[in-house]
Amino acid sequence: MVWKLIATRGPVLAPVPAPSRRAFLGGAASALALAGCTQVAYEPPVTPVTDRFDGDAPARSGDPAARAWWTSFYDSELDALIAAGQARNLDVRQAVAAIEEARAGAMAAGAADLPQVSGSAAATRGDTQGTGTGETSSAGLSVGWALDLFDATRNRRKAAAARLDAAYLSADVARLVMESAIAQAYVALRYNQESIALTKRSIESRKRSLEITRSQVEAGDASRLDQIQAEQLVAEGEAQLPGFETAFDQALAQIANLTAQPGASLRPRLQRGAPQPRPRFKASVGVPAQVLAARPDVRAAERAYAAAVYDIGVAKAAFYPAIALSGSITPTDIRKAGSITYWALGPAIDLPIFSGGANTANLKGAEARAVQAKLAWEAAVLGAIEEIESALAAYNRDGRLISAQTRLVTTSAEAVELSRTNFGYGEGDFTTVLDAERSYLSAQQGLAAAEWQRAADFITLSAAAAGGTR
Repeated sequence: MVWKLIATRGPVLAPVPAPSRRAFLGGAASALALAGCTQVAYEPPVTPVTDRFDGDAPARSGDPAARAWWTSFYDSELDALIAAGQARNLDVRQAVAAIEEARAGAMAAGAADLPQVSGSAAATRGDTQGTGTGETSSAGLSVGWALDLFDATRNRRKAAAARLDAAYLSADVARLVMESAIAQAYVALRYNQESIALTKRSIESRKRSLEITRSQVEAGDASRLDQIQAEQLVAEGEAQLPGFETAFDQALAQIANLTAQPGASLRPRLQRGAPQPRPRFKASVGVPAQVLAARPDVRAAERAYAAAVYDIGVAKAAFYPAIALSGSITPTDIRKAGSITYWALGPAIDLPIFSGGANTANLKGAEARAVQAKLAWEAAVLGAIEEIESALAAYNRDGRLISAQTRLVTTSAEAVELSRTNFGYGEGDFTTVLDAERSYLSAQQGLAAAEWQRAADFITLSAAAAGGTR
């Protein structure tokens, strides 16, 4: 049913009766009574958590999102690389562009609450009656305003705002992933660089053993087999170098990709060498509720759930009438002081009577999507807890591994010196030196790998706790 109130200047072609005030007020009252049926109340979900994570130090309150966690390495080169990634990383820039898209959607949803005004104008010149050339001109102004009695626009606006929040949080996720990826590639690069240096030093040591063996062979105190074994030991070390050099180049290429820089410009800086990164950190993540609330992926999942709940309200509103106020004014003969020939103002009611089950299907779909979004949030929470506790378990044991490897390096170095000295004096055979050299390099590489693992576990823990390590 459409009601219009029309007033004209000049002849009226089709008179339309004005609606009675009582009928309109009665319809409005009924609409207001139905409006309560479409209201949607959203409460953020809450999952009970323990007072502390398994393996964490006693929980401390405070801001868990202590950004710039990578500064715990006290490595200026790493700081510079992450700063470059923050400025140029393509994944982050795509996430920021997605924010603009979500912001546009929120603006469009909010615009539906405002009156819509449009204008038009036209001018013609010609002979339409066969009586000579004439000119006509006209202009029009239309105004429309949809009344949001059943919260369709309000829920649509809230859903768009929740999706905008989720877009911001997705950008935070992209930044966190980028930061941790750069840090992981950097510690891998330094590990391979350290392994290259260790292998080269071991090769030099093995060459000294080879010289001793050659002297022994010339003096008749060693066999040709001893010399061959010494040469084999040198070759083994030289065969290990290409693998570490390839891994170094691969880590360099990954850093170049993450920071959107040419690898050729990074190579001179990173080839200068530096100690392996060691985090200065005591494992204490913080209060679980605060840490989970700081994780951008968990918060983004909650915002997606909120948007899905508000979508249910939009779907419910489709079952009820849509009421709008509209008006128009059309003057003609603009040149002749604008003779008004038509204007209209009045409400319009659009009542859905039969939609073939489309509205019911849309509502069920919206409810199913809300259930999925709630489950996705719960999965995000459980996944976050697992990541944090797994990273804590690994990091808490890294110190013990490093201590054991350090002792092994010390004893292996002493074994090399003693075996080489004894062999030089003609005591023992070269097999003892051979085993000692191999064990020493293995111990050194094991210590380097343990340092790499501790740094990698710290990065994983920091990312899992959204930078909340301290």
